Amino acid sequence: MLARRSHRVLIGTLLLVSVANPANAMRCENGLTANGDSPEQVLRKCGPPDSRVVELPQRRGGHVIEGAVTVERWIYKSVHGARYRLRFVAGKLVDEDTELFP
Repeated sequence: MLARRSHRVLIGTLLLVSVANPANAMRCENGLTANGDSPEQVLRKCGPPDSRVVELPQRRGGHVIEGAVTVERWIYKSVHGARYRLRFVAGKLVDEDTELFP
């Protein structure tokens, strides 16, 4: 009985921690980034990126291919040597990862 209760408490705690501070969230001066953020929200939280690449939707015959979307790749560099890479698809943040450099 005690083991089952401890197990539930542990699972609940892990869920709260994962929701409260996602592992892949980038901490900025004005808040944390989160999946689903728009580019404008990230700009307000973090300022302009060090690098920004915009891939426009594919076109065929002058028309946007159905289902094609704009993809943006942003890079932020920290003073500690880390590089944060963000990817937006159709105006929403979908991926964040971090590269650490010695």
